[in-house]
Order: sequence, then structure tokens, then C-alpha cells
Amino acid sequence: MCVASVVFDRSIKAYSLISILHISDLHRSPSEPVNNDSLIAALVADGDRYLGEAPRVPPPCGIVVSGDIIQGARIGEEGWREEMVSQYVTAKDFLCKLSDRFLGGDRSQLILIPGNHDVCWNTSRSSMEKANPNETDGKIVSLIEQRGSRYRWSWKEQVAYKIADSTLYHRKLDAYWDFISDFYSGFTFPLPIDRSRGFQLFELDQSRILVSAFDSTYGNDCFGYSGDIEPGVVGRCSLAIRDLPKAYELKAAVWHHSIEGPPMRQDYMDVSHVKEMAGLGFQIGFHGHQHIGATQTRSIHLNEEHAMAVVSAGSLCAGARELPRGINRQYNIVVIEDDYKSGRVHAREMGEGGQFSRKTNGEFLMGHARISWLAQENIAGQIVKPDEENARRTILRAEEFLKSGMAKKALEEILTIDAGANSYAKRLACEAAVEAREWEVLKQLLSEAVSEDEVVWLAIALIESRDLVQAADLIAKHSELSKPVVQQLNDRLAVAQMKAGK
Repeated sequence: MCVASVVFDRSIKAYSLISILHISDLHRSPSEPVNNDSLIAALVADGDRYLGEAPRVPPPCGIVVSGDIIQGARIGEEGWREEMVSQYVTAKDFLCKLSDRFLGGDRSQLILIPGNHDVCWNTSRSSMEKANPNETDGKIVSLIEQRGSRYRWSWKEQVAYKIADSTLYHRKLDAYWDFISDFYSGFTFPLPIDRSRGFQLFELDQSRILVSAFDSTYGNDCFGYSGDIEPGVVGRCSLAIRDLPKAYELKAAVWHHSIEGPPMRQDYMDVSHVKEMAGLGFQIGFHGHQHIGATQTRSIHLNEEHAMAVVSAGSLCAGARELPRGINRQYNIVVIEDDYKSGRVHAREMGEGGQFSRKTNGEFLMGHARISWLAQENIAGQIVKPDEENARRTILRAEEFLKSGMAKKALEEILTIDAGANSYAKRLACEAAVEAREWEVLKQLLSEAVSEDEVVWLAIALIESRDLVQAADLIAKHSELSKPVVQQLNDRLAVAQMKAGK
């Protein structure tokens, strides 16, 4: 971008109500297949319905898909590799059509994470061998309960297994990541997609909302069903967010597994992960897995309470055998209020004719459920104002560029904010423009010169850009300038006039 072509936008940023389409568990039941076109048509038709409902539900600005993209293949199933690839082809067709209909084809606004169904059981099983009884006798329970353990227990066979090939084991999501690489090809993100990082970052609502997508399938395989996030991933994600060049109005997280379950079930994720997210400033979380739409608030107490709203979506495509009794296929529309501090969850449930309408029982008795969270705070306990924080970070980067002799780069940086609203930013921009000899930009900056320095800079810009008459008028008009300054400006003007006369 040419620096001289930049024009300031001094308009006040206007926020408006936004919504996020939250779907989950797209795995198709073999006995009850779902046709992509019929499902898209039902979602589009329901969009017509909820856009006219009260309270207002705006069109979605983004889509969150909280895991289980495919059904997967059973252990030993013939042609299991081809079967998984085929299922991802069907999923891609659906998600592309969904993106085209709701997001204008911008797949960077559609957030995907893996679920337990995306884990290849055949790959994980091939990496294991039966454990030596001498290793496990009398201590198998403690071995399989250790985080990151190589040991598993097969209830069907009543036999202990051990991961013998760690490299092969870690390829259990290869089919998912191949699909992800294809789906997001050509789109950009705050950080490049990285299959080994444990999290991905997305921006929604014109980059005002940051969404961290966490892989909760750590330790998931053909024998291990509980959800988990690899140790350190949430912390590394928080540090990566700190290093981004901007702040956000809202920080959201997505994972797959539910965070609580009945005593005899062990396929949910330890809630400690969510408490860590809340403590690190995440304000709203999305998940699936439990096949029921619901909301809850998770709070932790440090020096003050930190609260995080958690929203689960029902399954969009599961069959009757996979759905809880009395529950149909569902999805959510999550509305974020203008202040980015609260919202509403509208659960939509499939009924007759394969069509969706509002869910009106349980916590959604009124057609929606309210959610809220706490505003972001800095280390001093002050409310973080993203606009001010972004301006501060920009000024710091511009200062570093200017100190390093990169005046043009400093000017490009400072022009990304409204320098006219900050006296120091304006001064920094003027100094950078003078060093970069960007006279047209300097004249734009000083359309209202108020200080002696600004008058001098404007006079220099007028002289250097050959607006000599205006320069002479400006110097004559400002009698408050000291005599040495006026003399220097007049000398510079005289030289320019002589050159112009040749």
C-alpha cells in the first residue's frame, strides 16, 4: 500500500448485534443418512423463520462446528481408509454449501475442530500391542489413569494394551487434518493452521472476536474415550494471543467434549481445562458431544471472580439411536449483544418434515436462554478497552520502527489508527512523515495545525510539495513563530522559489 494514498477515517466505529451459528456432531448414522441438500434447505428455511422472531436474531457472521465431522470407521472394517475419505468428501460438500449460503463463501469464518468420531480407531489400534502381564498385573488401573499413559484397557477382551508405535499413534487424525488442509486452502488466519499445535485461531465479526479452537481428543482412541487437551496447550494459546498485534472485544474458545457427565460415563472432559480458560480471560466457550443444547456458567475465584459462559449444541446429524431419549437433531444460534458482555442462545430443534423451529422447553422455555460473562481485565484489574489497547500497541510498534530508521514502515503502522484522536500518535506520525518525506500525508495530518511544531512541519510539507504560495501565506499568517524559525522557513521557501523559476 502506498503511504501517500492513505486517507484517515475519523468516523466513530458503530457496533451492532451479531450472531454465530453453532452446530456440532455432524456424524451421519448409517441407518439414518442425511442428505446434504435437504439439510442445507432446512437450515436456510429456518433462517427465514428466526430472522423474523422476537427478540431479534441477526444473520450469522460466523459458524462454529464443535467437532465430530464424520462417523468414522469400525476396527477391521474393510476399506476403512477409503470409507473415512468418502465421509470427509460428504462433510466438505455440506460445509462448503453452508459457507456459501451463510458466509458468502468465506471459509475463514467457519471454525472446525476434531471430535472423538474423527479419531481413526484403526490407526490407533494398529499402533498398539497387548501389554506384558508383568508390566500391568495389580496396577493396570493406576497405569491407565495416568495422563498421557501408553496403556489402555479393552473391556471387551478384558486385556491391557500398550501403545508400541507412538509415531503411528499420533497419526490417528491424519484423515481429519488432510480434510482441514484442503478445506482451508487459500484462506488466511491470525496464525497458520498447524496440526501439531493443539489449537487454531480464528477471527469473527470483522476481527472483533477471537476464537481459539482446541483439540480435546488428546488420549482419545479405540480404547480411551475421555476428552482431554494436551498439557500446556491452553497456556501456550493464551501466550500466543498476547503476542498478536491487536486486542479483541471478545475471546471465545471451542472444544468438542462435554465437561460433565453421569457417574458411569467416562467420555467427558475434565472441567479444569475450562477453569484455566476462564482464568486466562476466555469469556464464552462452545462444545458438542453430549447431543443436547444447553448453557451454563463456569466461575473461578482468584482475587475476583472470573466467569465464562459455556454453550453446548445438540447433534445436527446423529440418528435416533445416538440421541438422548426425547431429543431430536438440534443446533444453536448464539446472539452476542452490542456490549460484548452478554448474549442469548436460541436452540433450534428438528421436527416434522425434517424442518427446524425454536426449542421451547427446559431452559429454552422462552425460546432462548440468557448468557453473560465478565469483561476482560488487565493485570491492574482495569477493564480492557480493545480500541485503546490496539492504539497503544500500534504506537509502540511505530516507535520501534522509527528508532530503527524505518520511517516509512512506522508511518504505515501509525496510519492504521486514528492519529488525530491521540496527540502523541499524531506527533509520531508527523515525525515519521518528515523522515520518510511523505509530504502529502503530512499535509493531511496537519489539515488543522495547532502547535508551533505543526505549523513548521506543514510549512515544510507545502514547500517540498511545491505549494509555494500557500507556504508563504502560512508563514506570514503565524506571527507567533520565533524570528529564527521564520527566517529558516523563509530561506527554505526562497530556495524553492528559485528552483521553481528555472
